[in-house]
Amino acid sequence: MRWLFALALLAWSPSAALAQRPTTFRTEWGGPRLRVSARVATDLLPKSVSVSPDGRRLAVCNFGRTGHDNVFLYDSETLARIGVVDFDGNAVESAWSPDGQTLYVSNFRHNLLEVIDVESLAVRDRVPVGAHPKGVTLSRDGSFIYVANYFGRSISVVDARELREVRRLATDERPRGMAVLADETLLSAAFHGAVVHVFPSGHEDRAAEWEVCELPRDILASPDGAGFYMTCSLGYIGFYRREGAGRPFAIAATGRNPRSIGMTSDGRFLGVANFTSSDVTLIDTVARTHRRVAVPRAEHIVGLAMHPDSSAIRMYATSWNTGELILLTGRPPSD
Repeated sequence: MRWLFALALLAWSPSAALAQRPTTFRTEWGGPRLRVSARVATDLLPKSVSVSPDGRRLAVCNFGRTGHDNVFLYDSETLARIGVVDFDGNAVESAWSPDGQTLYVSNFRHNLLEVIDVESLAVRDRVPVGAHPKGVTLSRDGSFIYVANYFGRSISVVDARELREVRRLATDERPRGMAVLADETLLSAAFHGAVVHVFPSGHEDRAAEWEVCELPRDILASPDGAGFYMTCSLGYIGFYRREGAGRPFAIAATGRNPRSIGMTSDGRFLGVANFTSSDVTLIDTVARTHRRVAVPRAEHIVGLAMHPDSSAIRMYATSWNTGELILLTGRPPSD
């Protein structure tokens, strides 16, 4: 019956959810307009897209492939495919090392973290983690890799230099989103829950649990690490400060069933992938606006990333059912 409960929550009006959350402000409709500038074929079921630290390359994980064509690399300007990574298993999500030379990819089928050399496209190492890993993120200094074990009720902490799991953090059911604050505190949200777990750096036990929303999805730390953004499957994204203990100080509406979040390096623009409505949302955190953007012929937008440079808006999205990587572009407002 749990799936019926989840469907009922997703059918619930986002306005009802917003009404229950006292906020400092809510974003208004408006802001930059986006258009689809390019779209290229990926392989089956492209789950995620990530951008290299220098903004030049994209990594798309093809969840529907096992044993070959697991990860495609693209030029971020032209969307020309520039590389293919093959390994036994299937890829879910990826994260780049701070220098952009290594790509860390979760292997859902074989419970591994794949460590990929970006120049040679070779798998350099494979690190055993928990059951069915999905989300991957790094500590702010790049010394640790955090892997959310979706069916393992845990997060694996991997030493980036030694490439071995050094701790495993217990979570609630279906951990998904993770973010790291300025002092290296790790935040984790379990999808089948309504809280964020707070893990101080180097500790195995939770220091706190912050009540947030039902069915939390992705978490993204603000550039200064003083707060975070989180998508809630009920149809909005919350803006949080650490001292707020889980209560958002702002809310922006999204499409239906928001999932992945992307952000420019200065934190000005946020992008949200809306899975059920098959569109995206662009949020201007300075002007406090949001705009929902249609993506013609897309079916289930699942992955999303933003180019780090906010001087020209470039949003990358993956369409799950149609097997595409889509580039949306726009002009930022003149302040």
